[in-house]
Amino acid sequence: MTELTQVTQPLYGQIKTAIERRIRAAEWPADFQVPREEDLAAEFGASALTVRRALRELQTEGMLVRVQGRGTFVVGPRMQCAIFELSDVSEEISASGGVHTSEVMSLCALAPDSPFIGLLPVPAGSTVFHSRLLHKEDGTPVQIEDRFVNAAEAPAYLEQDFTRITPHAYLLRMTEVTFVDNTIRAIRPDDESREALQVDANQPCLLLDRRTWRGDVPVTRSRFLYPGDRYRLRSAHEATSAQPVLSAPGGTGQFPRRIR
Repeated sequence: MTELTQVTQPLYGQIKTAIERRIRAAEWPADFQVPREEDLAAEFGASALTVRRALRELQTEGMLVRVQGRGTFVVGPRMQCAIFELSDVSEEISASGGVHTSEVMSLCALAPDSPFIGLLPVPAGSTVFHSRLLHKEDGTPVQIEDRFVNAAEAPAYLEQDFTRITPHAYLLRMTEVTFVDNTIRAIRPDDESREALQVDANQPCLLLDRRTWRGDVPVTRSRFLYPGDRYRLRSAHEATSAQPVLSAPGGTGQFPRRIR
């Protein structure tokens, strides 16, 4: 049975992390067929239902794809896209001639029993900070930024005035990141987000989910939500296939540059 070391995570989270590391290390390469749920359950000492939840989350994050009647497969290499080299939202707005303002909707340390504590796989007893900001351009909401921060990496995070400095700018100065993972997809916002962004119930939004590490240490988990009709992401790059980024936390390859 495979040993699971992240004992602070729920079992499905430990299984998800173990599978994710195999994918990033290319132990499970592109187009690899994932073992059956029953086999994984036996390997990890878990129920098939627990394994199914881990696989479902990896499918949602774009690492796996399920093909009806065939099974579940690892997603292949994708085009390397500069779309994820996102600058600070305040810089983007200023560059377009607008005026950036922000509203702090929440700034706190998560309670140990918070349902969001598992979004950042830190050791038991660790503190996770959470900030939720509404960014506006000329008074119009353009982004909700949810950011979960490893307090050990930025201990003074809660002391900042995020109406004067953005979390991006602060973390750029205070933390070092060696690995970043992004997922982007369209979603329907919840009622609170819909009200804050002033969008209709049927209007889709663009969600960018970003995770960062320093070596094996998780630094941040950020979720940026954009109204579909008010924000556009653009990318320009050479039309050549790029190697997938497989240097995971715990792997040998790292990218020693600051990136949020």
